[in-house]
Amino acid sequence: MSDLLKNIDARTKLAGTNKLEILMFMLGLDKRTGREETFGINVFKVREVMHIPKITRAPEMPPSVEGMVSLRGELVPVIDLAKYTGIETDDKAEIMIVTEYNGHTQGFLVKAVDNILRLDWSAMRVPPAMLVAEMGGLVTA
Repeated sequence: MSDLLKNIDARTKLAGTNKLEILMFMLGLDKRTGREETFGINVFKVREVMHIPKITRAPEMPPSVEGMVSLRGELVPVIDLAKYTGIETDDKAEIMIVTEYNGHTQGFLVKAVDNILRLDWSAMRVPPAMLVAEMGGLVTA
């Protein structure tokens, strides 16, 4: 079996287990803290990772919404995650993570993607209420 098919087979089997895969990414060096934090997103919510295509700007969008892109005929809103989370950085986003939640597709601009971590769901913990309130529901585990 080819490596590609083995990889697809492994991910398909993962869906029936108590495992979770997290795509790790960075948003840039935060000027306020002097640190570059690593964030993660469930791989099953990621449709693709790509270089940023041409973004069409639209008037009167929220500050973190950069505009729209057309992906294979589908209009997708593009959100700058550093702006959305309040990270002040001079680092330029270079990658777009295309995600799908509840039937809605969106692109998240990030500085870089790092790797994929495979974890047990049992290792997930409920975050402190203070962190959840501060991040507006972005932190779930």
